[in-house]
Amino acid sequence: MDNKIGQMSSSELKSHILDIQSEVQSELSKGTNIDDFLDKTTIFDNFENIIPEAEFGIFVLTILNGYKSKIILDKLVEVIQQSLAERQNVGK
Repeated sequence: MDNKIGQMSSSELKSHILDIQSEVQSELSKGTNIDDFLDKTTIFDNFENIIPEAEFGIFVLTILNGYKSKIILDKLVEVIQQSLAERQNVGK
């Protein structure tokens, strides 16, 4: 999935984050306990390898709470893209 994420434009990445939010909110609205959901889901795994630890918590909270703030989403997209670019530069 890292490759798929790495090939997304900013708008595609933001849309992907919003899709994940919708998926999570749908699951939680069914009455799923948030702790059980977090224990069983792999939805964050691909991002955990990309997003720096300092921002990963913000990412998870944004997803779980359904935050749709343009500022927060834009910053997350920026961090993801910077992290991916840094990984590519290290590999050169």
